[in-house]
Amino acid sequence: MGSRTWCRALLVSACVVFAGGSVGCQALYGGKPEKLRNPERKKHPEEAEEKPPEVKYVEECVANFRDDPKLVRADSSRSNALVGDGDTTLSQVSRAKDPASQAELIRQSIDKYRSALVKDPYNQEATLKLALAYDMVYRKACALALLKRIAALESNPRFKSSAKRVADEVADSPAMFKGYRKDAVSAVGR
Repeated sequence: MGSRTWCRALLVSACVVFAGGSVGCQALYGGKPEKLRNPERKKHPEEAEEKPPEVKYVEECVANFRDDPKLVRADSSRSNALVGDGDTTLSQVSRAKDPASQAELIRQSIDKYRSALVKDPYNQEATLKLALAYDMVYRKACALALLKRIAALESNPRFKSSAKRVADEVADSPAMFKGYRKDAVSAVGR
């Protein structure tokens, strides 16, 4: 190769290196990058208030709480024990995880309170607790029938003081029978 060809090759390679080096310093896609704007902040749409589901109470009760059980000999100690068992069962409802378990525990407590009333039909505590358990399963008519029974027991001189205490408890406690409070207070005669 001649000196001239060799010079020319050197010049070409220098141009390629120079051109390649100058291209390598430019931005990848050419020019300055554009500034990005922050997106506008949008307000979240206001959520409509959710209405609590309407509670539908059962307005009929097939149980008869009005009969006067004259032939039954009251077993107060066994009745009070069953009330305690019902209270224990009912206290477990809040710890149950699923609704089916909760319903089963409430059903068991209703059975225990009902058995307590079979053992001692004049047990005002069992009557009130059975009414409260019926309220938990939206059996309004049965709960009101039991509250009327408390008012009837109050008219009996033998049970007047304890029935009055239970009736006053219903009238003074706004947490009881929230869905039909007026009717409940009226049923106990207040």
